Amino acid sequence: MSITRFLLASLVFGFVAACASTPTNNDAAGAAPALFVARDADSTMYVYGTIHLRRAGDAWGGAHVEAALAQSEEIWTEVDMDPAAEARGQAEALRLGMSPQNNLSAHLTAEDDERLIALCQRLGLPPQALERMQPWMAALTLSLMPMMQAGYDPQAGVDRAVVAWGRANSKTLRSFETPEQQIALFAGFDHDEQMEMLRYSFESAEQSVELVNTLSGAWDRGDIATLEARIVTEARNSAPDMYQAFYADRNDAWMSVLSRELEGAGVDFVAVGSGHLYGPDGLIAQLRARGVRVERVQ
Repeated sequence: MSITRFLLASLVFGFVAACASTPTNNDAAGAAPALFVARDADSTMYVYGTIHLRRAGDAWGGAHVEAALAQSEEIWTEVDMDPAAEARGQAEALRLGMSPQNNLSAHLTAEDDERLIALCQRLGLPPQALERMQPWMAALTLSLMPMMQAGYDPQAGVDRAVVAWGRANSKTLRSFETPEQQIALFAGFDHDEQMEMLRYSFESAEQSVELVNTLSGAWDRGDIATLEARIVTEARNSAPDMYQAFYADRNDAWMSVLSRELEGAGVDFVAVGSGHLYGPDGLIAQLRARGVRVERVQ
């Protein structure tokens, strides 16, 4: 797995893109995404692995998901999706990702420049649009554009549909992170790492749609084995430092919160990227390690 493939998987299953929407379709014909339920003596916690990029009109769950949501008192998502929080996140992305003083092309070799121009031409993107971006933001832009041109839309993400349902049904909405925290992880790469991300994006832009099609199909089928192998296992083996920062450390922090929730009573619904559920550091394994009974609902 290249760094860019890791980031693509993270964008689809690990991070919520910071843009507002209210997707509502939940016609789950042909879709059976995985939902789990964790129980102890006096608590019930539904755990739902989501996908952050969907095509407009794609199902975000199904009757089993809505039934679990209806039972829940609180809904937890990765990031605060309140409009004010998202506005702060967008401002932070601009602050950390762009600068009038930045000159992206000054960091590129002649070969890099040729490859960037060729990729921008294929994407229909003026190279000048990237010039004031930091390398990490340029890399994410080049990684996301092919997926969006293929119809995948951050505004159609499953997390956003869950939040929209919660708002419409007067549920208490909670979150593990702020948009600023998520942006800081991307912006926190040093210059050499950012340039590596950018160079990998030149190579992998053509493969991004194929990868997302594979992962999205696995999510629709509830194919846990494929999701774990293509997101978690590949990341742990080929990008261990990034895996630790993007997945394992965050899972540990979220598990501390969920452990406190389980100490009380009631029903919660937890919707986070599917990459956070599986593998030895995933939330499912961590819940079971704490003696909580976890079963698959769908």
